[in-house]
Amino acid sequence: MYSLKSSIMTRVMVVLMGGIFLLGLSACGRPGSPKPPGPSEKVTYPQIYPPE
Repeated sequence: MYSLKSSIMTRVMVVLMGGIFLLGLSACGRPGSPKPPGPSEKVTYPQIYPPE
């Protein structure tokens, strides 16, 4: 009985870890510009550090 519970728990953990891994990978490679939105004169960052 104990080995059956252990086997089921192992499978559940593997499925959960695989789902978390795939969810993390889904954020990779998002399309779009790395520039912040809006007009360039309104964008605060990136700026020199320390500010002068």
